[in-house]
Amino acid sequence: MPYFSSDQIERGLSHLIETGHQSLVSLLAMLQSEVPMSGDAALAVKFGSQQENALLEQFFRPDLGPDDKPFYVPFGDAGGKTRWHDTSYAGSSLQRQRKDRSAIFAQPPGDKKRWFLRPDYVAQIVASANTAGKASISLPALAAWLLRRAEITDLQDATQKAVAALKLDRDNLIGDGAVFTESDVAKVGELPFADEPIEPEALLELLGKFSPPPKSKADATDSEEANSASGILHEVIAPGSWELGEGDLDDFAGLQGVREPVMRAISALHSGMHIIFTGPPGTGKTSLAEAVCKLAGFPFWTVPATDQWTTFETIGGYFPVPAEGSSEDRLDFLPGAVVAAIEQQRCLIIDEINRADIDKAFGELFTLLTGKSVTLPYRRRSELGFRRVRLQTNPGLVEADIDAIQVPHWWRLIGAMNDADKASLKRLSLAFIRRFAFIPIDLPEFNTYVAILKRELELADEPIRARLTELETCLLALFPDRTAGLGSIGLPLGPGIPLTMIRHGVSEAVSWPHRTGGEIVRSAIESYLIPQFQGRPDKHSEILSVLSEHVADSDGLASVLGVWTGVST
Repeated sequence: MPYFSSDQIERGLSHLIETGHQSLVSLLAMLQSEVPMSGDAALAVKFGSQQENALLEQFFRPDLGPDDKPFYVPFGDAGGKTRWHDTSYAGSSLQRQRKDRSAIFAQPPGDKKRWFLRPDYVAQIVASANTAGKASISLPALAAWLLRRAEITDLQDATQKAVAALKLDRDNLIGDGAVFTESDVAKVGELPFADEPIEPEALLELLGKFSPPPKSKADATDSEEANSASGILHEVIAPGSWELGEGDLDDFAGLQGVREPVMRAISALHSGMHIIFTGPPGTGKTSLAEAVCKLAGFPFWTVPATDQWTTFETIGGYFPVPAEGSSEDRLDFLPGAVVAAIEQQRCLIIDEINRADIDKAFGELFTLLTGKSVTLPYRRRSELGFRRVRLQTNPGLVEADIDAIQVPHWWRLIGAMNDADKASLKRLSLAFIRRFAFIPIDLPEFNTYVAILKRELELADEPIRARLTELETCLLALFPDRTAGLGSIGLPLGPGIPLTMIRHGVSEAVSWPHRTGGEIVRSAIESYLIPQFQGRPDKHSEILSVLSEHVADSDGLASVLGVWTGVST
């Protein structure tokens, strides 16, 4: 089956630039979300930047695009500016519809969360100053962009798929003189199809023909640039929302049995708190943190903490950087993980957060985490001089000598820490604790835990699984039951560790046909399980007693375990 060729996509993009308008993104998102056409404001439905971002993620995020501006919008005249946009684009576009296009996009009085389309919105679009005199938007051209890497049957099939995906078959949107036409006005179908989808690199090269490359800073309108120069910070529009309902809590990156901790986490994040997930190793704390951010529609970074962290790693500090127009370096402020995440408008997830000496690593950030602005003891070079760096949590006037980094009201820090680390790692100070909600994640219920392991085992071919019988018996004895195996000695571990052991066992069984079941068990235990007990000499004998039931060479097992627990054998 064919794919759209590079030439077809280019011809489609040319048509969309000529006939489209940037408000088309909001319209398509509303149509996809089934925002109704009505004269009755009571029929309005909830719609916002989260839904518009979902559309952008689905169709307008080319592979290998820039992380800070991932969305490419090919509609209308961009006025010489880049067509690449960041995650605040959806919120900005809805503000424009609310302010300038209320004849098309409407909201109930006093309600900024629900929308409906005016009864004559199609006629208003056709007659508006932005579209008057322009041809209808060709659905084949739109399909060439939306389905640029999708397998299709022919042009008609692609057009039908685009209509179905965006739910355009309503309100007489399609037809002669309407917003869209099924006619191949752009003559996309006159060009040959390709046997393979366009490569991401080739697509980026193609997009460069229509738009200047994106800049590293966030997009700003002319008025915003002027306001910024005058020293005024405006509120950063949220790309998502921490306000989620029960219907949104069905799936989290494949994790199971986490509905209660997720509900607590969302409630804490929505109330303005930062959070830390706690629990045994392998329970998916970091994966859950990432899944929550994705669900809420917020970009994020994930970084691992270490016991070597200082404020340089979190806040930043002076670092030699090349001086413009000179071969010599000079000192300038280099942001740390927290400040860089804020500046890039990303939430920050810190794995193993309690491995850091919190008081040493977070310093001035204690004030920031309470929601207050903080001026850092650093200066940064800019076109306006060598100015003091401030993390500012509220919009407003900024002094002339301040380089303000605005902290979005929706920005959150999410940590993950293993319960087993509390005895051996740096203690959390009370000042730090009261700035977070701590969300415990327990082991899955027994039946759920067993089902998780068996599902992974069932992925292996039957002959391979037959050779993993001893490994399966070992894992089911050690992990799921809180009163047996590792749970019986106070060292419960989540599914992450046994799932890795299963994958290792499958690999060994495939690669080494003569490997016995007992050898596979010992290899998996020594490679993945025993390292979890690093620095636990107090549990050495109990661990050895539990594991010896599954490894024939108890002396060899004791020797390997002693390396990690620190007990000589």
